[in-house]
Amino acid sequence: MFVVELSTGKILNKYENLNGLISNELTSLAIDNNNRLWIGASDGSISILNLQNLSWKYIFDIKNSTETNKIINYLYLSGSYMYVATGYGIQKISTSNFNFVDAPYYKLGNFPNNTIVYALTSNNNFLYAATKSGVAYANFLSSNLNNPASWINYSGSVLNAEVRTIETYDNKVFAGSLTGFSYYNGINWLLYPNTSVSNQNTKFIKTIGSNIYFISGNSVYYSNSSNLSGLTSFQSPNNYSIISFDQNLNPALGLTDNGVVLNSSGYDIFQFPNSPYTNSFNQIVIDDNNNIWVAGGTTNAGIYKYDGRVWENYNTTTHPEIGNSNWFQKVAYGNGIIWALGFGGGPTLIQGNTIQNYNTTNSNLPGIPGANGANFTASFGGAYDLNGVFWMTLFNSNSGRFLYAYTGSNQWTGFILGSNQLSEIAVDSYNTKWIVSGSVQAAGVYFFNENGSLTNPSDDIYGFYNNADFGPEITNITDVIVDKNNEVWITTNNGIFIINNPYAAIQNPLQKPRPQKLGIISGNLKVPFTENCISITYDILNDKWVGTETNGVFHLSSDGSTLIQQLNTAKTPILANKIPTIAVSNETGKAFFGTQKGLSSYLTDAIEPVQDFDQIIASPNPYLLPSDVNLKIDGLVENSIIKIITLNGEIINEFDSPGGRIAFWDGKNNINNQYASTGIYIIVAYNTDGSKVGTGKVAVVNK
Repeated sequence: MFVVELSTGKILNKYENLNGLISNELTSLAIDNNNRLWIGASDGSISILNLQNLSWKYIFDIKNSTETNKIINYLYLSGSYMYVATGYGIQKISTSNFNFVDAPYYKLGNFPNNTIVYALTSNNNFLYAATKSGVAYANFLSSNLNNPASWINYSGSVLNAEVRTIETYDNKVFAGSLTGFSYYNGINWLLYPNTSVSNQNTKFIKTIGSNIYFISGNSVYYSNSSNLSGLTSFQSPNNYSIISFDQNLNPALGLTDNGVVLNSSGYDIFQFPNSPYTNSFNQIVIDDNNNIWVAGGTTNAGIYKYDGRVWENYNTTTHPEIGNSNWFQKVAYGNGIIWALGFGGGPTLIQGNTIQNYNTTNSNLPGIPGANGANFTASFGGAYDLNGVFWMTLFNSNSGRFLYAYTGSNQWTGFILGSNQLSEIAVDSYNTKWIVSGSVQAAGVYFFNENGSLTNPSDDIYGFYNNADFGPEITNITDVIVDKNNEVWITTNNGIFIINNPYAAIQNPLQKPRPQKLGIISGNLKVPFTENCISITYDILNDKWVGTETNGVFHLSSDGSTLIQQLNTAKTPILANKIPTIAVSNETGKAFFGTQKGLSSYLTDAIEPVQDFDQIIASPNPYLLPSDVNLKIDGLVENSIIKIITLNGEIINEFDSPGGRIAFWDGKNNINNQYASTGIYIIVAYNTDGSKVGTGKVAVVNK
């Protein structure tokens, strides 16, 4: 939620689930009589912000209920009560003590139980509900709203069902649905008296001053009670979704994809907080300058770039040179070049200010089969090999080739592997390409090595692991990486498999090495890891980060045998439990988790080691023992050896760093495993051959 200064457009504040909100998926706002802002969310949570002292109050009853559809669609204040339109009916909450009044209103007249309620209004002691089944209304001062007989229903033409908006104006109730616009004069339901809008999708209605404003199709109109049939167009057509107004009764229009339009002299026309174009994060890569690049993965998302401060969006409007489509499934990085893989529009190369799209009209890339597929290039995944050649998979192709290598000058070389629906690709240290295939005819993983010659197919080496090679329970292979030890890690619907010796596959494809299923040590037993895994990466320490379909992120040790931590919505503020992409910055140690609900980041200690020692910094310093935290030793070269030494030269502990810039000491000596005595200690670190040495100090204080 953003707070914007109207006169300048400046963002004054931003609230998220890290600083006040329960959920970031906000659906409704309302201010009560005590100047408190009620904030409804899709998960059923209600966060309440006191606008005077900025303190928070929360209502979890709906979120924690057993209801199936908990979304808060609308918050409507009447007197000292907040009426809440939900995915299962209506709730009534006291604004004085936040207690729920009555049981939920599940049955609204003859409409089905738990009918979705989209919006609410009131007029002449009656509460009106816009619902999935039509309009329901009842006297909410003198009748029992829990009694279905108290409610009157209307779902006549043209309103019908799916009534999404309802508003009181001129002592009448106006309602809009996907199919029309009607109003109730207290006796009869009538069509809005203008045929150009009465049969249109009416998205939102709002009374502002003496006028009624509404969104019909993609246009905003307003009219006056003296002449309802006379419409005035308010703004040029756009993707409008909601109407509100400021304290001077100036309309504010919300758009589905471009912020807010404020219509008043002295205001900026568009207010759009800097952000990615959508919340969809399908693939993340990090370039050498620590910029984050994202493929949105949906038809309208495009590409996003984040430099740590500002988001830049790449789509056909902002950067027409990216091609003829905003549907980018994946991104890849290497040799200073970003490749954005357009699903239909073909691959796009981004290098500095140079953007070049490749498609069927300016290169030899193929389309897909079918009468309308000739210009549809279904690029999907990509990776660079050790020779600096970019390899790209195709989901489908009318050339019979589904793997292509870019050879420069708009030319691509295609290779036949045997099936379509190729997706993820990784390259090992022998230049073998490991490629996921989702084809019904050949679902599994290909390995392919062109033997250094792109134009001589006779010496190509390739083979195939089908799903059955991984086990009878494997129905879906989702991702593949090659880690720092040149092991191939493959994620599936039932855990992870590792190919320890990928060279053996190209030595004898008919006797390919058997994949080993990952197991995690629990107690003294090794237990198979059976999560439905959909993404995987590794950090500078070669630890593995695994994204799952329903259970968040698993952080595993480098060999996968130890579960270091699990991050999901139940334990952390991560935005979702489905994690289609993960990337870890070697420079900062931040792990980025892409979801369909936005991007989460988590700070780790997996930071790239320094090239040469400068200063070793220990924290906390002084180090109080015993302590719940280990001493952090920062400023190490790769694979440092660390010694903790007294001022008299006695070595009390010696250990290896995990491999990155940071290591830890638990404050104990390695003689009797007791805490070190109070005093000053020298920290000495050096590389394996002793050619680089660094030192630091720490004061140890025993409590």
